[in-house]
Amino acid sequence: MDYTQFLQKAGETLTLPYFGGKSVCDDRQTYRLRATIQPGWYRFRKSGRYLIAEGPTAAELEAWKLPRLCGYVIKGRLIGDDVQGRLFGLPADEELPKFTPVSARQWFDGHLLYAGPEFESGVEAKVREAFEEERTIDGIQTVTPALAHVFLLESTQRELAREAERRAREQTERAQQAAELARWQETLEGRISLALSHTGAELLNWRRSGQRQAVVRYRLSGRRLECVIDTESLQILDAGICLSGADEELNLSSLPSAVREAVESGQLHVFRHA
Repeated sequence: MDYTQFLQKAGETLTLPYFGGKSVCDDRQTYRLRATIQPGWYRFRKSGRYLIAEGPTAAELEAWKLPRLCGYVIKGRLIGDDVQGRLFGLPADEELPKFTPVSARQWFDGHLLYAGPEFESGVEAKVREAFEEERTIDGIQTVTPALAHVFLLESTQRELAREAERRAREQTERAQQAAELARWQETLEGRISLALSHTGAELLNWRRSGQRQAVVRYRLSGRRLECVIDTESLQILDAGICLSGADEELNLSSLPSAVREAVESGQLHVFRHA
C-alpha cells in the first residue's frame, strides 16, 4: 500500500466542515487543530502535523459522496425515521417553518450537515394546521413516525413554554406584592397592623389624634378594644384598660398580651370601648 497518498503536502489547502473539538476529518483521515473555532465550513492549510484554519468558506457538500438523509428539524436537531442528531449548517438568519421536510448529508464521522428543504407532500400542511389549532393528528393519513415524533415534541415544548411563562408571571406578581407589602409595612398603618399581629390582635381602624398620637381600634379574642399610641415609637399612651399606671411601659406589640393576661385573671377593666 502506498501510504504517501495519506500525507498532505505542506501548504496544501483543504475545504472541510468543523463541528467542534480540536480535529477535523475527511474520507481519508483525521487532522489535528491547534485551536477551536466556530462550527462551519473552513479552508484549512496544512502546517506540519496540524491544519490551520485560514477562514470560513461556502459549504461543499456536492464535492463529497455522502449518504443522504431526510427528516424534520426541531431545536437544531434532525429527526428522521431512522436517525436523530444535531444538524449543522442550518440558516442563521432564517428559521424554517415548523414541520418542513429537509434533507441532510452524513459526514464521515457521523455528524449531520444541512442540505436544504424538501418539497412538502401535503401531509405537513395538515399537521401544521393541527398544531396551530391545537388538535391531535390522529385522523391525518400518511403521517410518518418522524413527523409524529416532531409533532409531539413541538406540542410538548409549547406547553412547557406556557408553563414557564405562567410561573414567571406568578413570580413577578409575588415580587410586586412583596414589594408593595414592604412599602405598606413602612407606613404608620402598616407598622400598627404588624405590631398587633405579632400577638394575635387584629387592627380594625385607626385615626390620628393630635401631634404624634393616634387612636387605634383592634380586636383581641373576640373583644373590640381601643388604645392611644405614640405614632413614632408605637408606645402606649393610654391602654384603654386599667393597668395601674403602667400604660407607658407597654408598646403596641406587648399590649395585647397584657390584655389577654387580664382577661384570663378576670381583672380586665375597660375604660375605652371601640
